[in-house]
Amino acid sequence: MINKPEFQNFNKKNNRQDNRSIIPTRLNILLGLSAFLLATLVVRLAMLTLVSGNSYLAMINRTDTTVETTEAPRGLIYDSTGQLLVGNRSIPSVSFERLPQISASEIYKTAGRLSQYLALGARNVTQRQQIDYYLANARNNKRTIKNLKLSTRRLNKLSNAQVYQREVKYLVKQNFSLPASEQNSVAIYTRMMQTTNLTTGTIKSDNVSDKEISEIGERLAEFPGIRINQGWVRDYPHQQALRTVLGNLSGSNGLPETRVNTFLSQGYSRADNVGISGIEMQYEQTLRGISRQTRLTTNNQNQIVGSRVIQQGQAGHNLQLTINAKFQNDVANIIKSNILGDLSTGGYGVVMNPYTGGIYAMAGWDRNNQTGALTQNDMAVIQDPIVMGSAVKPAMVATALQAGIITPQSSTQDDQAIRLAASNPIFSYFNPSGRKIPLDARQALENSSNTYMVQLALKMNGTPYSQGMRLPVSPTIWQRMRNGFGQFGLGSRTGIDLPGETPGYRGRITGPQATSFIDEAFGQYDTYSVIQMARFASVVANGGYLVQPQVVSSVLKSGRNGTKPSVASSIRPNIQGSVHLTQAQWDVIKGGMWDVANGSSPYNTGGSLLHALTPKVAAKTGTAETFTNGQQTQNDTLIMYSPSAPFALALAFPGDKLDRFGNVQRAAAGIYNAFWQDVMPKPKQ
Repeated sequence: MINKPEFQNFNKKNNRQDNRSIIPTRLNILLGLSAFLLATLVVRLAMLTLVSGNSYLAMINRTDTTVETTEAPRGLIYDSTGQLLVGNRSIPSVSFERLPQISASEIYKTAGRLSQYLALGARNVTQRQQIDYYLANARNNKRTIKNLKLSTRRLNKLSNAQVYQREVKYLVKQNFSLPASEQNSVAIYTRMMQTTNLTTGTIKSDNVSDKEISEIGERLAEFPGIRINQGWVRDYPHQQALRTVLGNLSGSNGLPETRVNTFLSQGYSRADNVGISGIEMQYEQTLRGISRQTRLTTNNQNQIVGSRVIQQGQAGHNLQLTINAKFQNDVANIIKSNILGDLSTGGYGVVMNPYTGGIYAMAGWDRNNQTGALTQNDMAVIQDPIVMGSAVKPAMVATALQAGIITPQSSTQDDQAIRLAASNPIFSYFNPSGRKIPLDARQALENSSNTYMVQLALKMNGTPYSQGMRLPVSPTIWQRMRNGFGQFGLGSRTGIDLPGETPGYRGRITGPQATSFIDEAFGQYDTYSVIQMARFASVVANGGYLVQPQVVSSVLKSGRNGTKPSVASSIRPNIQGSVHLTQAQWDVIKGGMWDVANGSSPYNTGGSLLHALTPKVAAKTGTAETFTNGQQTQNDTLIMYSPSAPFALALAFPGDKLDRFGNVQRAAAGIYNAFWQDVMPKPKQ
């Protein structure tokens, strides 16, 4: 019998199974929560769209403005004839525009990447710059802080700057240095960090190769702020002419550390190229141009969407010098050719207009007396003082005339050996036996009598000469003599418009040196620069006025559209003082110098070359005993002027061999003849 299955009737009310929903309760909760969140989102989106939509749209379209600064070309420099001495040459350069959004860490990374394609050189990288670069890496910075072993409490009390200074101090103590492979990165990083916000600084402008330009240009997107543009470098059409006087720029080194704060206060960027020597330094503010400024507008993706020039750039003002380039070269060559061998240490000369102070030429050569090598050093004429010897004797005679020790009508003394107690005797070179030769002041200058000048000094001291006398020192003698020399500008800066001028060296006047005033009387004690001697000669030539020497005659505005530059300002002669002598007293001084170059005394010191010059000149030669490398040598010197031309000359050849005379006369004659060929036509006789 087959049993049939029983079918359950689920519709029966008496079914035991509960008739509830099959959806779990927790699922209902989740669905409800989702519905609530969806409703909230809809409400929020509605608020963003209808209420705050405009403000968020503005945020999306927000732009920032920055100012880009482009350095203007420097002013040009011309010689007195209008010949270009220093110009500008346009070259490709790599620069860095420092925008606010570029962080220090990005600069660090960019410098590292850029160093693969740009060779800046690392000769001048300092330890501090290496440390700054090293600490710009977050991991290095963290590691160094850890090495400081500061407690957390102590570390929290220090400011970031204080912590950084401790890090630097720690690394210096560790003699920290980076490997050579990273030095180029350091140099680039330093240049980038020297660029202040919203300015553009040059990273490299000298000798940027085509390969560097192309490789960087292909990868500009990798280097935030890096630009390839046109830069400027100084160009010298006449090569080495006047190079040490014209001066140099700081180049890729940026602002010099010794004057960085001064420049920054004047609106410079740390990366700016500024004058560091010579005329470039002295006239930095004049030669510096006005930078071009452009306001850039960028969107939130740092894309430039607009630009507007807010300050037109302008090249710096030009300078016209008093120096004649052709004459300058001739003077330099003449001095060079008359430098003696042996122990000679160089030759230096200045040619000056005694009425305006304008320098026609200033040239100098340093000589290495070990190798004989010559190095041009035109700035030595203002920076290196020399014992000038007998060339200062006109100042001694003038001082004695003013003091009433001698008069134009009564000035005769005997040239004789001066024998003082406990000292070596003093002779004049032309009177080695010391016999008595009567000379007046004019003759004493022509023959260059040492003992005549010593006797003048002794009378000023209140102790007229007597053989074997002791030498008490008057408390006023040094002041009287130095004041007398100083009225001619000897022993003080001339104020020439060039940096680094020295006043010379004044020897001690106490103790054993107190009696050295007798050596001072004939130029064997204090030292003076060649430019001081040129001003001294000018004072005699112009009749008693100290005129400030100058190398710049005028400032020129740059011409536009090819027009000729116009004069912005002229440098007028500056009278710094005067020497008060009567005409009769001046006749003694000028007459003695005239006789040096034209007199007939058997002891005349001028020599045949000076006597042959036309138009005639007045001069005073000198020698001073010196020591070079432990051997006795002499300085040969000369001052000279022309009564018929605006010409005053000073020459010095230090360290010459003893008793070798004539080089200063040869040089002076050559320079005087070159003056008529290069500067002005010779007057008809």
